[in-house]
Amino acid sequence: MWKSARRLGVKPPEIDDVFQETFLNVHRLLDRYEPRGSMQAWLFSVLFRVVQHHRRYYRRRPAVAAEDTSVDVDSFAESSARSPDESAEAKETARILEEILDDLDPDKRAVIVLADIEEKTISEIAEILSINVNTASSRLRFAREHVNAAFARHRARDGWRYK
Repeated sequence: MWKSARRLGVKPPEIDDVFQETFLNVHRLLDRYEPRGSMQAWLFSVLFRVVQHHRRYYRRRPAVAAEDTSVDVDSFAESSARSPDESAEAKETARILEEILDDLDPDKRAVIVLADIEEKTISEIAEILSINVNTASSRLRFAREHVNAAFARHRARDGWRYK
């Protein structure tokens, strides 16, 4: 859940608040849970809605928003088999990916996170987000195009820094 919240764009200083709100909602909604899908999918859908609410709150109140530019990429970049150069490159790639995902609207970001990072199927994504399967497919296609184009722009602009 923590990783999912980070992947949805919650900054580290805000993660505790989002977690508390998520599990308060889970506690409140648990008696209405129907085991149609997996418990994990249901938890993610609750988390997604809390993250949406959280982002709207901070967008309306910019003075309240904590400015934190740190990126939690340790799990992405850590590996005992990697050299220091490979580890640094992996951290930089993760940082760039997070910047690109931050440019996406929350609905498209959730779809690409669920599909490409959480490895959910389109039908599972549609169920989790309570949207039509065609809508989920469309959002995923748009999000992938956005990410690919942004990486291409980054490579064209900063390619001289890499091998």
